[in-house]
Amino acid sequence: MKSDLAADVEQRTASFGREIFARLGHTPMVPFGPAWWDERLMEWSMADEAIKLQLFRFVDVLPLLRTPETIVRHLREYFGEAREHLPGWLTLALRYLPRGGLLGKWLAATAYRSAERLARKFIAGSNLEEALDSIALQRRRSLAFTVDRLGEATITEAEAERAQADYLELIDGLSGEVNAWKGVDLIDRDDMGPIPRVNVSVKLSALYSQFDPIDPDGTSRAVRVRLRPILHAARQRSAFVNIDMEQHSYKDLTLQIFREVLDEASFRDWPHVGIAIQAYLRDTAHDLEELAGWAQRRGTPVTVRLVKGAYWDYETIVSVQNGWPNPVWSHKWETDANYERLTDFLLRNRRWLRPALASHNVRSLAHALAVAQTLRLPPGSLEIQMLYGMAEPIKDTLVSLNQRVRVYTPYGQLLPGMAYLVRRLLENTANESFLRASFTEHVPEALLLRNPLEFDRDRRMTP
Repeated sequence: MKSDLAADVEQRTASFGREIFARLGHTPMVPFGPAWWDERLMEWSMADEAIKLQLFRFVDVLPLLRTPETIVRHLREYFGEAREHLPGWLTLALRYLPRGGLLGKWLAATAYRSAERLARKFIAGSNLEEALDSIALQRRRSLAFTVDRLGEATITEAEAERAQADYLELIDGLSGEVNAWKGVDLIDRDDMGPIPRVNVSVKLSALYSQFDPIDPDGTSRAVRVRLRPILHAARQRSAFVNIDMEQHSYKDLTLQIFREVLDEASFRDWPHVGIAIQAYLRDTAHDLEELAGWAQRRGTPVTVRLVKGAYWDYETIVSVQNGWPNPVWSHKWETDANYERLTDFLLRNRRWLRPALASHNVRSLAHALAVAQTLRLPPGSLEIQMLYGMAEPIKDTLVSLNQRVRVYTPYGQLLPGMAYLVRRLLENTANESFLRASFTEHVPEALLLRNPLEFDRDRRMTP
C-alpha cells in the first residue's frame, strides 16, 4: 500500500512538473537590453569557478572602498589572481587599467553603478517607500510578500534598539498603506479565511547584541523584551511575523525563543506567526516533530517556512575547522530528498504547522502540489515562497495555477545588503542550482523532474 501511494505521488509530481514547464514557455529576450546583459554576465561568471570567486569577492568588498583608486586597485588585484582563467583581451585590459585621473574615476564609478544595479535585482529598494512601490507591483501580479530589513550584524545595544525601532516602523508603515489597498482573494485568503496582507520577517539576533547560544536562558529573556513590542504591534495592525533562521549554531536558541514567547498569555492564541526551518540540516525532521507537538499543546497553529538553506558552505567549513560532525547533508540530492520528506510531514500535520514551502525547484514544488492533491487538501492549504528578483516566470506560472505565492522581499542600503546579495549570487550560480540548470544550461525536463532518491540509487550502483 505504501509503495502504491509513493508511485501515485510520483506520477502526480511528474504531471504537475510537466504542466509547470509547459506554462513557462520561452519569453524572447531583447538583444543587448538590460535583461540580456544580466544573463550574459551571469553566464560569464558561472563559466569558471575562479572568475566567479573573484567577482563575488569584489562585489562583497566594494561598499567599503572609499576612493576610485582603491576600487581600481581591487579590480586589478582580484581579477589578476584569476588571470589564467580570463579571456585574452581581458587579461590585456587588466594591464592597462587606469590607476587614477578621469579615466580611473570613470572606471570606478562604472564598477560601483554596475554592482549597485546588480544588487537592486535582488533588493527591493533602499527605503520603505521604494519597498512599497515594489510590493504594489507584485500585488498587481497577484503575488504576496514578506518584507525583511537588511542590516549589518548587531554589535551594540544601540544597534539592537535601532533594529527594534526599524521593525516597528516597518509594521506601522506597511499596515497603513497595504491594508487600504484593494483585496486580492488568491493571496489574501487561505482555506480557513482571510489572512494578514502585511507580512514581515524578523531576525532575532538583530534584537540583542549578546545573542549567544552559550547563555540560552539569558539571551531568551533579553530578546523577548525587544520582541514583545514587535509582536504586539503586528497583532494590533493585523500583520504576520515570521522568525528567520540563521546559522546552525543559533537554531536551537531561535526555536527556544520562538516557543517561549508564543507560550506567553498575550500570544498563545495568535496564529499569525511563523518560523523558518532549513531542510539541509540533518536534525530538521526531529525539530519539526517537536514543533508539531508543542503547537498542539499550545492549542494554536503556527506557520513553517520550509527552506533548503543558504549557509551550506559556511556550515561545512566551520565543522571541518573545528572537527565537528557536519550538521548539513553532504550532497544536494540528500537535501532535496529531505525537503520532500519534510514537505510530506508538514502537509499531513497542517492542522498545527501551516506549510509555506520556499523553493525555486520545479521538482520540489510539483511534489508538494502532488502530495496536497493526494491528501485531498482544499485550495489554499499551502503557500509557495520565492525570493525577490529570482525565477519570475515560475512565480507567474504558479499564480496561473491558482497557487498563493509569497515573495521574500528585502530592502535596505547597498552597504549592509551586500552580504545578502553575495549569498543570492552564490545560490543563483551554484553548480547544481536548479535555476542555472533549467534557464541557462537547458537541462532536459525529465532530468529536472527526477526523484532525488534516484541519484542515490545511481551512486550505489556505480562500480
